[in-house]
Amino acid sequence: MHCFTRRTFLAATAASLAAVAAPAQAAGTSAIVLFSRTGNTRILAEHIAARTGAPIFEIEPAVPYAESYSDMTYIAQSEIRSDARRAIKKPLPDLARYRRVFICGPLWWGGLNVPMRSYLDEAKLSGKELFPVTTSGRSSPEILVRDVKRLAPGCKVRREFWVPGSEARSSLGELDAWLKASGF
Repeated sequence: MHCFTRRTFLAATAASLAAVAAPAQAAGTSAIVLFSRTGNTRILAEHIAARTGAPIFEIEPAVPYAESYSDMTYIAQSEIRSDARRAIKKPLPDLARYRRVFICGPLWWGGLNVPMRSYLDEAKLSGKELFPVTTSGRSSPEILVRDVKRLAPGCKVRREFWVPGSEARSSLGELDAWLKASGF
């Protein structure tokens, strides 16, 4: 037989409130900016949103990329090599009230994708903590943090989370561990 004292009840109540407050606190201070063409990075962003309560703000190019994957990769390669920018649909999300921002988008040809580069060029993110989350087909993430730091001066860019795009769904446990290690 269990005996519940007032002290036991208060301790259990405090613990449950703390567990509920963690996602609520992240929801008030964190946001997710997403660009995902094939849906792989979207899987990660939606998981982060479910775990933290952070809203997702999606970036879309004003002129969509070609539907054909091979045509799109040819265009993306050319854009990355020339450090091009692509107009994005407006308005940009207002992130003034958030201090922590997940930057979720794929790597293309060894660098951050062009729509997210365009967004970071225009966004007012100075003073915020940025958490890059990315997928890729063949690119490795070494250049990702450098790209984000270059495009978002005045921000604290934290350790990235990267998985191959084909492994996005099977990596959610790793994503949870990264979120915990990142203070979420």
